Amino acid sequence: MLPPPAKKAQDVTAHETEEVLVTSERRTESPQNIGSSLSVISGKALQTRNVNNVFDLQYLTPSLQVTPQFGSGQPAFAIRGVGFNDYASNNAPTVGVYVDEVANPVPFATNGMMFDISRVEVLRGPQGTLYGRNTTGGAINYILNKPTSTFHAGGDVQYGRFDSAKIDGYISGPITDKLRYRLSGETEQGGNWQHNSAGLGLGRVNRGAARLLLDYQATDTLKFEFNLHGSRDRSDANGLHLYSPMAAYNKLNPTAPVYAVSSDRYQTNWGTSPEFAKQLGINPNTKPFSHVDVGGMSFRAEKTLPFATVTDLISYDNMQRQEYMNFDAWPATLADVSFKTRANVLANELRFTSPNKQRLTWVAGIYYAHQYMNDRYQSGFADLYGFDRDLRYSQFVNTISGFGQATYHITSKLRLTGGVRIEHEQRKLANMGSFQVINGAITNPGNVLHGESTDFTLPSGKFEVQYNPVKNDMLYVSFTRGIKSGGFTTYNSNAVGVSAAPFKPESLLAYEVGNKFSLPEQHLRLNVAGFYYDYSNQQIQSASLNPQTGLVGSIVNAPRSHMYGGEIEAEWHPLSGLTLSQSAGFAVGAFDKFSSLAGAHIVNGTYVGDYRNRKGEQLPFPQFTVNGSVSYNWSLGDYALTTGMNYSLRSTYHSLFGGNYNVPGYTLWGADLAFGPKSGKWSVSAFGKNIFNKKYDVERNYFVDGANVALAGMPATWGVRLGVNY
Repeated sequence: MLPPPAKKAQDVTAHETEEVLVTSERRTESPQNIGSSLSVISGKALQTRNVNNVFDLQYLTPSLQVTPQFGSGQPAFAIRGVGFNDYASNNAPTVGVYVDEVANPVPFATNGMMFDISRVEVLRGPQGTLYGRNTTGGAINYILNKPTSTFHAGGDVQYGRFDSAKIDGYISGPITDKLRYRLSGETEQGGNWQHNSAGLGLGRVNRGAARLLLDYQATDTLKFEFNLHGSRDRSDANGLHLYSPMAAYNKLNPTAPVYAVSSDRYQTNWGTSPEFAKQLGINPNTKPFSHVDVGGMSFRAEKTLPFATVTDLISYDNMQRQEYMNFDAWPATLADVSFKTRANVLANELRFTSPNKQRLTWVAGIYYAHQYMNDRYQSGFADLYGFDRDLRYSQFVNTISGFGQATYHITSKLRLTGGVRIEHEQRKLANMGSFQVINGAITNPGNVLHGESTDFTLPSGKFEVQYNPVKNDMLYVSFTRGIKSGGFTTYNSNAVGVSAAPFKPESLLAYEVGNKFSLPEQHLRLNVAGFYYDYSNQQIQSASLNPQTGLVGSIVNAPRSHMYGGEIEAEWHPLSGLTLSQSAGFAVGAFDKFSSLAGAHIVNGTYVGDYRNRKGEQLPFPQFTVNGSVSYNWSLGDYALTTGMNYSLRSTYHSLFGGNYNVPGYTLWGADLAFGPKSGKWSVSAFGKNIFNKKYDVERNYFVDGANVALAGMPATWGVRLGVNY
């Protein structure tokens, strides 16, 4: 017998544990019936906690880290410590990001506005037998609110600290008895929370987005869905601050003063040379900025046949960014950078899904994607080395794969699941050149790598056993192999022939055991999972050796490493109106076989590498991630008052670059309050984030020797919100 359907959210009382239906396995079901570790964040929770961007998701789910690369708008995702740190955008991430099943493989375009969302599904562990792209870390699925068969409209107006404001709204309903629509949008403005030594503000947000969804039910067995979306971001970039005195400037001018560390971690500085500003087409005093435009569409056709549902999903997205940032946190031209990137992705997935109510259920499909990127990456080093650098390249990616997964119900309590994926991918790097620029003139026109390519054909797969010993209790054991594409390092190097040599795909063997348990009468849900990862050819940000110049930054492969850990998630409603939620993640890992370049010395006029054996060294991620919340709903006749508190803890992040770059752990506290009629037609709410004003960093790094910079986390913020729904 198959598991019963879950209760709908509107049928759940204030004293019950809400059961949300998910589609992470390409069919609608309860997450308690899925044999893998995942978290589901509702759209209501996103609004209550004022989650405006992807970086805040990590404070609502265990074992997830999201950090901005050098303060840019480009997120770096890691799940259970499996991540990929790369400030370039041409390589595939370890964590797949999807919006209504459409993959977004371009990192800088994954920090879109989060509005009109039904839920977010965070899957931990390798993915591949069901999803469009192969990943080793996991997947984040955004599920949008869909068009409605009756007319609905609503919106929110929000004002907060630092003169920040946000407005969002939607309108949804039928056009005909078969055609429905949903139009939604959001704009966010204001918000300077950093400043320079002269008192000028930084951190202004200026972005907006809109989305149109159309659903057409042609017949009882044929449905079409259309998604047209676009966004425009003209926000400031985040500023970095020095956390140790800067010595890099002394390399060029030993008599120059050392830049001191400010006691104010929200103080940053910016500015560049007139010559570098001229190359970028900006003013020398221009604030750091992150401008990103994204536009695209998707078309989905779904036909129900007697033996399966056939789904064809076609998508196209065009993305552009222009970013200017100061990686030295000072007005001097030591490490000023600019990215100008154009990218587009065309993808098509054809999938067959069997009916649910049968002993053997299965999913099978074919996925194809073509990706193009043109990038220009400029670095201002004039005050440090006496020159600037200008890198240009184009990249083409073609991937095609076949995948399938089947579940066989041996008995009403025992199920076996198996899946496989075969993927072929080809990446081509074209017309890559890194040029040295002095006073606007290129001084090394020969440093051009006309082309480089890499391709692979690799399998991934999954085997899983699920067992229900008693009602509302499910045990599972799984073995999964995940793959992440290889690629190219596209840093501004003086030896692109060395740094751009392709690095290998990485693979991960994941062993997981878990238990999903609930006591409906006691209003308790408890999920636990444990894992062990065997990592091969892990992709690491490190260095390669150029015999003529020494070390050059590059992505390299660590042959062997391992990780282990687990998660626990609990939700309990001990009293009517009271909700207690708690989650925790634990992970440790180390290199088993890896020697990295630690330096170089000259022998007979040629640089020779000095290698460091890193066997046994800890992998770079926090060991503990803990999140919790408590809320109480007060019934006041026809009205309700909800109060809540939440916290999130991160232990120390251990950097590969040494203890000086470790990010100390921190704990953040938040609070929320909401009042309105039980009908939900309007509400007034307030929220606070980091309410005890914890001073902390979210990243520490360096771009040039001696310039140790960090990105500060935001100080205490608050806001009030008025919402209406019809």
